[in-house]
Amino acid sequence: MAQNVSMIGINANELRWIRTLVQLLRHPDPSVPELTRQALLYMAEAAGRAAVPPAPSPSRTSADAMDSAG
Repeated sequence: MAQNVSMIGINANELRWIRTLVQLLRHPDPSVPELTRQALLYMAEAAGRAAVPPAPSPSRTSADAMDSAG
């Protein structure tokens, strides 16, 4: 009998994707787990880039702003 384990951050509707991912990582053909691993690394890197807002372009430095203010 399978036991359910709760994990913080995983919704019940995401379990299907987790199961698929585990199946791919355990696949007997060694190229499938390696490709899965590379895809996960790519997605994690892309998600990290998307989560960080781009820095504003420095049109004026803080020193310039101080000079013009006073």
